[in-house]
Amino acid sequence: MAEAKILYAVRKMADLLIDANLLQGAEEQVKLLKDELQCMQRFVRDASKKKDREEKIRGWLSDVADVTHDADAIIDALFLKVETAKRCIESRGELAYIPKHPYTLIAKQIELLRSKLRDIEIARERYGIQDLVREETEQFWRELQFSVRQNDKQLVGVEEDVELLLRKVILEKTETLSTTGIVGAVGIGKSTLARRIYELAVASKRYVKCVWVAVSGESMTPKDVIKEVILNFLNPLQDKLEEAKKLEELPLSGIQQELQDSVEGAQLFLVLDDVRQEAQWESIATVFTSEGNFNLSTYNFCFHLSKLVVIRTDKGSALLLTSHNEDIVKHAGYVHEMKTLDPNKSWDLFTNKAFIDRVDGGKLPKDLDIIGREILKKCDGLPLAIALVGGLLRDKNPSKRKWDNVLNDMNTNLGSSSILSTILELSYRDFPPQLKSCFQYLGLFKERVPIRAEKLVQVWIAQGLVVELEEEEEETKEEISRGYLDELINRNMVQVHDFNTDGRVKNCCIHDLVRELSITKAKKEIGLDILKEDGKTQSLSGKPQRHLAIYGGGDQRSIFNSKNINQNETHVLSLFFHGVSSFLIDNPSYLKSFELLKILDFEDLPLKSVPDTIGLLISLKYLGLRNTKIKSLPESIGRLKNLEVLDVTKVYQVEVDDVLWEMESLRHIHGENIYSEYLLKTHTLKNLQTLGYIYVENLIPAHLIKMKSLRKLSLWIVVSLNFDGIRFYPLLDMLENLVCLEIKWGPSSTVKSLELNGLDILQRVTKLKLSGVMKKLPRANELPPNLSYLTLSRTCLYEDPMPELEKLSKLVHLKLDCAYIGRGDMVISENGFPKLQTLLLYRMWDLKNVRVGKGGIPDLKKLMIRECNKKLGTGFSEELRWVTTFLQEIIKTN
Repeated sequence: MAEAKILYAVRKMADLLIDANLLQGAEEQVKLLKDELQCMQRFVRDASKKKDREEKIRGWLSDVADVTHDADAIIDALFLKVETAKRCIESRGELAYIPKHPYTLIAKQIELLRSKLRDIEIARERYGIQDLVREETEQFWRELQFSVRQNDKQLVGVEEDVELLLRKVILEKTETLSTTGIVGAVGIGKSTLARRIYELAVASKRYVKCVWVAVSGESMTPKDVIKEVILNFLNPLQDKLEEAKKLEELPLSGIQQELQDSVEGAQLFLVLDDVRQEAQWESIATVFTSEGNFNLSTYNFCFHLSKLVVIRTDKGSALLLTSHNEDIVKHAGYVHEMKTLDPNKSWDLFTNKAFIDRVDGGKLPKDLDIIGREILKKCDGLPLAIALVGGLLRDKNPSKRKWDNVLNDMNTNLGSSSILSTILELSYRDFPPQLKSCFQYLGLFKERVPIRAEKLVQVWIAQGLVVELEEEEEETKEEISRGYLDELINRNMVQVHDFNTDGRVKNCCIHDLVRELSITKAKKEIGLDILKEDGKTQSLSGKPQRHLAIYGGGDQRSIFNSKNINQNETHVLSLFFHGVSSFLIDNPSYLKSFELLKILDFEDLPLKSVPDTIGLLISLKYLGLRNTKIKSLPESIGRLKNLEVLDVTKVYQVEVDDVLWEMESLRHIHGENIYSEYLLKTHTLKNLQTLGYIYVENLIPAHLIKMKSLRKLSLWIVVSLNFDGIRFYPLLDMLENLVCLEIKWGPSSTVKSLELNGLDILQRVTKLKLSGVMKKLPRANELPPNLSYLTLSRTCLYEDPMPELEKLSKLVHLKLDCAYIGRGDMVISENGFPKLQTLLLYRMWDLKNVRVGKGGIPDLKKLMIRECNKKLGTGFSEELRWVTTFLQEIIKTN
């Protein structure tokens, strides 16, 4: 942690010294601090090797980390002063109006830090921490050669559990409420099993609504549980803030009645994960006891365990809960007790996790075999323990020495802690510095909610955790940070939730115990605080608050008015909100208290406007406004010169002034409908990689070609404005890094089609999404020639698109969503789609059949059909007799 932060701080000071003439006499102190920190960096590697053996060295490293954090904060404060000076020069033409007093104070603060560094240097000599030569330090950074992420293999030991619960919970006919409990020890896989059943319930389309509620430990009251369920049942257009306020005022009986009223007449599937109190379960169960509430019949398909199962559902809703307490689940209609893995299954799971490739066709060297089986004995058949220790030992070239060390450490520590805690601590110790830093930030994300991988890596980048080496300039920070995530997955500290179409991780998740470790380390190392609605803090150390995760389901006035947050505190770098918040929405001026803030995340809050005070946060690098209710961005947002990520996805429409060009550091603008009354200058956005969805008439063509880093572009086109693709697309071809293009056109009320002539010039584009009414599909040779991924959405074609699409010889992924409204069949000819691996068919209700000729789609591995003609399932499965590759996953739902 310390080494990565030192390197980041040193680079920032080097950038600051570029404007040395604006530092008003503080430049000499900045240069001296930079040099001294840079010198200290050479000692940190040796200390990191020794810290697990000596408490005093751990304390020394903590002191170095504290000084580095303080230096980082001081440099950020200086950046603020420099930006103010620059604005003064721009407006008044001179620097005389900037007082020198603040610079003098900052210089004194730096001198105090340098004094602390001198004390640290004295302690270093006393502790015998060695000065590594530069070559060794540089080699250290090159050592982190992360291996390619290994796709999760089939879960070992739970196949029979999934099969049994699938039949008990989903397939079994019932006219009353079905209640099922999964019980077992911590780490045995209860949540994993429940998640698989939940996914199958969603896929079956039997239920009007499927809801997953993570019951967050003992502190979650029965009322909190019901409130969480109700908020999950709300229509997306309903105001969650108003609903939460109303529910807060009701007694338990009143909120139970609200839930019963909201679910009456619906067929539901509800999961309560990790219930720890009987009252939490009983408060929900009593709501669903009235008879005759659930009355919906469906007919669906679900593919499971290599067999096509026909689901014919009658009446009944289902409640599924997980708990490690047998007394809580004993009253469920069916109790499924999970067992630990037997030695054979334990060994299979262990070797799958520990080895990138099996040695000698599956046989291990005898010495590793003996040690490995001794390690497994300590794991007691717990899947989580086995997976974690497998990740700890995972190596291209496994060594007996490391395996012996792990076994010895397990024997040493087992007496004082559980097997899971022991392995988690050993895994954390084995992390390189970069992974430790990244791991600590996992605790900022909401408990038991999938974490978007894209957001996670962008948060890491915003915090300066991603180090770019000069020889790796061609690899972006995003690609490097994806490597960090892959390594955490390979070590089984992070689990994959699902994938993007290109095989990259889309969402990930972490086990409760892993999250607890992350939070514990973050509180000690980086000053993390988790603040609850009741004003209680979970801080473990006396460190300044630097990273805040704020939870609340109602009015958070108690948090912001309490002593938990000092309004004059200048150390806070991250601010995440989880749950609805009314205080900050009603008091936007409070943002001025966080002038050094780098990350501000309002995601999922019913925020209706962004205050003008946002422009004061000029250190901000990540601004999350996803799924809020804002309608525009203030002009002051242009002051955010350091902003790298602006996320306004899942916002209906966002108006922006012509200020984007002022934010030269922008790397990603995520959105679904960004527009302006003006032409938007973008010529300065040379770091921008993602832009969209933005109205094409707001773009200046000559500026567009200046965005040389652009990789993904999403465009809105108003067809009534006579868009000319023949002239526009050649401009896109000048963007050498553009590989993904998405185009929507409308408005949706019109049936006018967009002419797509000219797309074939885009040689580098491999991903294309087209959304809007088409009169006729372009011919294959009129599309980008190197397409691998293609999505057609709401194209409403009357003619079968397959005869043209199958000619795209490089296509591996095809999604058709409301793409064909003809009443005939879709026909794939012999040898059609030679490389297609994934085929998704959604919302084509009149499609009667899909006929596949011999040798067609030979590499197909995944097929999904949703909301199509009910008869399509049987007909299509019959036509697949010519598919030669086994379908790894087929989910057919209607």
